[in-house]
Amino acid sequence: MVCERDAWVAEVDRVMKRDWCIDTADVGLSEEEVERYWRDDNPPDLFVAWFAEKYDLVRFEPLRGAVRTT
Repeated sequence: MVCERDAWVAEVDRVMKRDWCIDTADVGLSEEEVERYWRDDNPPDLFVAWFAEKYDLVRFEPLRGAVRTT
């Protein structure tokens, strides 16, 4: 059974991977930090927006119409 915290982290990871190709493990969040952020009771998308702004993340934009040269 998935607890609410695990579901929250999974959604945070999904949004982070979609927009920045990273997740909570990649940014080095400790279990204590994850627990604290989860207890703040912010929806995952708002947490990710706050985190991205705080750490000045650059949104991942896939190349469209890129031509391979090799």
